[in-house]
Amino acid sequence: MAVDTMSTETTVLDVIKVASSLMVLFLLTLNMFKGASSALWWNRYMVYPVTGVVALQLDRMHMLPCLAIGTMLRYVVNLSFTIMSKLDWLAEPTRVQRVNPPAEQHERELDWDGPLILSPLAFVLVDAVTPWLRAEHVVPFSLESVVWCFLGHYLMVEPIYYAFHRILHMGAVYKASHVHHHTSTVTEAISGTSHPMLESLGYLLNFSFPFLLPAWVGVFSYGLVPLYFVWFDAMNCIGHCNFEVVPRCLQAGPLKYFVYTSSYHSLHHTKYKYNYALFCPIWDYMAGTVHSTTEALHEKVLSQEARKLEAVFLGHGHALHSMIHLPWFSPYLATHKHEVRWWMVPLQPLMVVWAIFCRFAFSTTCIQRYQFRGTECATWCLPVTGHFYFMQSQRKAIFEMILQAVREADDAGVKYFGLAALNKAEWINRGGTDIVAQLEKHRKIRIVHGNTLTAAAVWEALKQHCVPKDEIVFAGATSKIGRALCILLARRGNVVHMITGCQERFDKIREGAGAFGKNLVRSKTYEEAAAKKCRSWIVGKHMSEEQIRELIPLGSLIVDFAVPHVPQEVSSSYRYVNGAAMKYSRRDTDLTFCHDVPDTMPACLAATIIHAREDRGEHEIGELEVDEVDKWWALAVSHGFSLACVEPNKDLAAAGAATQQDGPRAKVA
Repeated sequence: MAVDTMSTETTVLDVIKVASSLMVLFLLTLNMFKGASSALWWNRYMVYPVTGVVALQLDRMHMLPCLAIGTMLRYVVNLSFTIMSKLDWLAEPTRVQRVNPPAEQHERELDWDGPLILSPLAFVLVDAVTPWLRAEHVVPFSLESVVWCFLGHYLMVEPIYYAFHRILHMGAVYKASHVHHHTSTVTEAISGTSHPMLESLGYLLNFSFPFLLPAWVGVFSYGLVPLYFVWFDAMNCIGHCNFEVVPRCLQAGPLKYFVYTSSYHSLHHTKYKYNYALFCPIWDYMAGTVHSTTEALHEKVLSQEARKLEAVFLGHGHALHSMIHLPWFSPYLATHKHEVRWWMVPLQPLMVVWAIFCRFAFSTTCIQRYQFRGTECATWCLPVTGHFYFMQSQRKAIFEMILQAVREADDAGVKYFGLAALNKAEWINRGGTDIVAQLEKHRKIRIVHGNTLTAAAVWEALKQHCVPKDEIVFAGATSKIGRALCILLARRGNVVHMITGCQERFDKIREGAGAFGKNLVRSKTYEEAAAKKCRSWIVGKHMSEEQIRELIPLGSLIVDFAVPHVPQEVSSSYRYVNGAAMKYSRRDTDLTFCHDVPDTMPACLAATIIHAREDRGEHEIGELEVDEVDKWWALAVSHGFSLACVEPNKDLAAAGAATQQDGPRAKVA
């Protein structure tokens, strides 16, 4: 009797454990489909270990090894197609829709691996409630197993999917669910698995037949799991990767009824009521839902020429983590500010190795193509982080890499070549001057450092936010941009406290200001300048957060063109203008790559685009022409650019005004 009671208690306890685990899985699954805006969204990956716990509790562990291998391979397949779709040399010639998806799409599609996460759980549950997948029924991998697996796909999955897909396009159902997927009219490789929860569960039920049919006839094998997972995801990515993968030979004769193409499914996302089939178009042909341009589009895409670029902007990596903010690793991260996230911290040692490997193994590559008001542009990138630019031993090699990139651009017919950040450093090529000197005479390309527009943006911000009687502190005053701004401010009547340790450079700039040089005052240190209690600062040289908070009164004007920029958590306490970043209308461009500041582009990139659109055939290199600054701002405005401003926190600004009388060392409470 005691034994029976103990057995009953154990059984009840086991049931409670399993029920608790299943409840946790249910809650994790619900959270999984709330989207990336959910604070707990990243807990979705806890489904994997909890699935393992459930399998252990139910004594159904035998499937886990093949499920783990298959799931890892699925990630490899999806990442591989993402990488291929972002490699310009590979995907551009056969790009189906020659426009970039909006940045919001990348965030919405972060749920793409939901089916990958839930698939192992589905196998464990089916194994627990049916005898079909039990270990004693599994047979060695064989050709017969494979045949039955694909019979399950083509005879069951394909027709059921077609019917289910047609239902999903019915009014109320479409609005309630499938519109999530179809909001992506320009698809990414991983778009094919981005669906709401109930729709995803419906797909999981249908896609079980390639495993259940072999099990029903007694030939299910563990090897079918990774095989079908890889094949299915590869086919799914082919339909959504937005470049044509399928050659003409696979569309010859009757093959077109059984093999779909990238352009075939792309039409479904643009025409909606056509081309419903999963991978096998025969169901569309039988139902009369094949779009009339299907075959012509496939031929057109395979025959088209690559777009000719007019402007190229050459960037480089800055810190180690910037090497991960690339579209082939994560289209989502590539649209966001380059910053260290918590999960990157343990990867720092690997990032060091990766940065060194990139420096010596790779050459210049295209990060993204885009157009601006019809002008074809691209951002290229040297596989070099900022650290290498400060190594004397690397400077010559970097210069040669830049020069080679310019030659390649010229060979491709590019008219204007912009230099970002350290690619135009004085010690690398003297603001592009040395590049022009080294170019062969037959080269027609023009080099643009874009500093004039950066100076123009800072100058415009100062004119809008300061009056001539205001005294201004200037960090980084002796740079090329700083020189031009100091002269302009001096002419206007502003007293400029130039922070510089070099008397010679100060004297040279003061001399360049002529009679107005009396308005330029040298401060040897930041503390000396801060003692002037000025409420307007130009930050053209990096200042730490601590320096800014200690030396600049809250609510003061900060006009910033330093790299890296003042972080947002600091800039929000001030009247902040980023003179190195230009705002633009999203209607003007399909640029989504975040170069530095979200929803802006670097002023030097904007200058490169303006050069291409104006097409005056001029270089912009070396020292700035002070008298050109105002003209460049007028040009920028005419081409749709404006300043990027941040309004100050009113409470903090008021606190800054109240504490200004106590000196510049007011700190944020």
